[in-house]
Order: sequence, then C-alpha cells, then structure tokens
Amino acid sequence: MPVVANRFRFRRFVTAALFLTSILAAGSGIVLFLRPEGSLARWTGWMVLGLDKKHWEAVHIVFVIAVLVVSAIHLWFNWRPLLSSVIELASRSPAHRQRMAVSWESLAALALTAVIFLAAVAPWWPVGSLTSLRSFVKDGGLAARVTPPVPDADRLTVRDLCKTVALDERQAVERARVRGIEIRDSLQTVAAIASAHHLTPEEVFVALRGD
Repeated sequence: MPVVANRFRFRRFVTAALFLTSILAAGSGIVLFLRPEGSLARWTGWMVLGLDKKHWEAVHIVFVIAVLVVSAIHLWFNWRPLLSSVIELASRSPAHRQRMAVSWESLAALALTAVIFLAAVAPWWPVGSLTSLRSFVKDGGLAARVTPPVPDADRLTVRDLCKTVALDERQAVERARVRGIEIRDSLQTVAAIASAHHLTPEEVFVALRGD
C-alpha cells in the first residue's frame, strides 16, 4: 500500500515555532547581556558565532517580535479552551468562584513576581550582583585588554590618536610596521587600518604603543 504522507498540522507548527523563537529570543538576550557597550564592541572586535553587536541586536529584536506574533497566533488557536474555562468559572456559585480565583498558587506567583520586581529596582541580592556584572561587562571587563584612551578612539586617525595619547607619530608608525602593520597614510582611521590587516582597533593601538 502506498504510504500516505502526514498532512501539515498548523497548530503543531505554531507550537514548535513558539518554542524555537523563544529559545532564540532568550539566547540572543543572554549574548547581548555579555556584550561590551558602544565603541568598546568595535574597539575589541567583539563577535559571537561570527556575528557582531549590530547583528545580535537585530536577531534579538526580530525574535522578540516573532515570539509576540506566534504567541498571539497560539492564543488564537486555543481561545476555545480558554473561553470554556472562563464560562465554567462564571457558571459556578459566587463562593466557589472566589475559591477558584484566589488560590495559594496564584498568590505565590504574584508574590514571587513582586519580589523579583522589587529586587530589580532596589537592587537586592542576587539581582544586584547581576546588574553589577552587567556594568563590569559593559565597561569591557571581559573583552578589552587595553581600554580605548577616548570614546570612539577607533574612528580617530592615527595622527589624532597619537596626539591624544602623546605618542610620537613617526615612532608609533615604525613600531606598528615592525609588527607587520603597514601605515602608509597617518590620516587613515584606526578602524580602517585594523580592517585592512584583519585586526581589531585595540591590536593596532597596542602595536602603535609598542606594548
């Protein structure tokens, strides 16, 4: 007998899509939690799985929206069971409805939510430790070996960067050359030189200083 292929079940598809999009939304959020802020990401060439800060931000935004959309579709497919539960609850006696509506489980969930909210605002331990960790990571604690001397240092020309950190330009360019970084025009930006040599701006700065 011929094998009949299983028909496409849209409800199963929505459930699987909700599961996968939730994982990617949460995963990208964790990655972004561990990223350095602003110019530090460019300075260190920060990447995860070949994607930089802008890529991960785009992934996170798209999948959070996807979770909301798929959740709405999932709710639409399950509106009848939800409506039946509401109608059943409404048909019970007032005393019974009160016992059903206010349960220990719902009160415990409400209390837990309130405690987490207050812990984030206060901040209390261990949530306070998470915010401190985020500040440490944001300032380059996990990514930067040498912090940039000024904000957006990667966008400065070599000449301006040398002036900023009081380096002799000719000596700095020679130190970089010895390390395999050819700088033919000191009016190039540090980022452009780093890109041309497949390095990070941080590595170019280290070479200029001779570290």
